[in-house]
Amino acid sequence: MAEVNQQPDGYLYGLNALLFDGKPLGLIDEEGLDWGGDEPATVKIWSAQKRAAPVKEIPSSPGTNEIAFDLIQLKPDNLVQVAGGTVSKNGKKWNAPSRVITLEGPVQIQSADGAVTDVAKASLIAYPRGKFDYQEVMKMHCVLTFLTPDDEETAPYSVDLAPDEEETEAIG
Repeated sequence: MAEVNQQPDGYLYGLNALLFDGKPLGLIDEEGLDWGGDEPATVKIWSAQKRAAPVKEIPSSPGTNEIAFDLIQLKPDNLVQVAGGTVSKNGKKWNAPSRVITLEGPVQIQSADGAVTDVAKASLIAYPRGKFDYQEVMKMHCVLTFLTPDDEETAPYSVDLAPDEEETEAIG
């Protein structure tokens, strides 16, 4: 049997854990995390004298990064963590908040290949989706939107292929 993760090879895959504000979120459905968002947009600058192609292209919007996923382990504590609300004294009942709320905090993705992706600050919004049948389970659909970190010198996100190794001198 081949040993997994001997050396970081740059291929990120699988999900071991998803943490929001330092706490594991619970089980995510088999589709995992879907990293999307709005693509960056640019404006092409044209010249009257040079019509073959634009003379310059400037960014008009940096785009967004969003991660969508479905939480399928709907324990009351997990529901409070993604959607707010309260848990009963015995811990077996979740009471939804009176309105949809947005939470903010750091995010960490621990992937099966051993890499760790850290997001400095993200908003989290969650709402119920699914069916009560025998083909799938009820779920909370969640969307994490990357936000500008409070300290603008901080990277909005990072990917560490070898999180257990000490960092050496930075390149570039």
